[in-house]
Amino acid sequence: MPRSAPLKTVGRPVHITQDSYVTVDYLIRLENGEQFPASGSPERLSFCMGHGVMPPDLETALLGLKVGDHTTVYLTQEQAYGAVDEDLVIEIPKAEFAPEVELIPGAVFETEDEEGHPVYFIITRVTGDTVVADFNHPLAGQALEVSVTVREVRPATPEDLEACTCEACGHEGGGA
Repeated sequence: MPRSAPLKTVGRPVHITQDSYVTVDYLIRLENGEQFPASGSPERLSFCMGHGVMPPDLETALLGLKVGDHTTVYLTQEQAYGAVDEDLVIEIPKAEFAPEVELIPGAVFETEDEEGHPVYFIITRVTGDTVVADFNHPLAGQALEVSVTVREVRPATPEDLEACTCEACGHEGGGA
């Protein structure tokens, strides 16, 4: 039986650049040892580079990487998701929730902002007739160690770029 030739990459590898469509496996560790995902196993994520899905310093660290590359990036809370903003912790009347909804601390809910973009919040406390909701990113106020392995890199298609809804990047996409 003839031996098969080893697999080769045809052409030059594609490196991550602005507007690349990137798929990575990531694992986040906090200073207290807590991990995300909590299972401790890396989770897969795909996104358009440079459109505000990742913290800017993390995106910068990924630029130039190619499939198979691995890196670990350390981000201060300011470089990651910022400090906790107490103005984003608000009281909501219980009456604004459907009666069948279980209101317990730690529950995550989704709503929409004025432009129809999804916004998530976590219930932190339920008292009397009010619910205390935290609209901060769940990792706000945390320094992060982010381990990333690049799984796919390709030029983003117009459809990929259209899905961008990040106001910070200035892209006017019409995604969800």
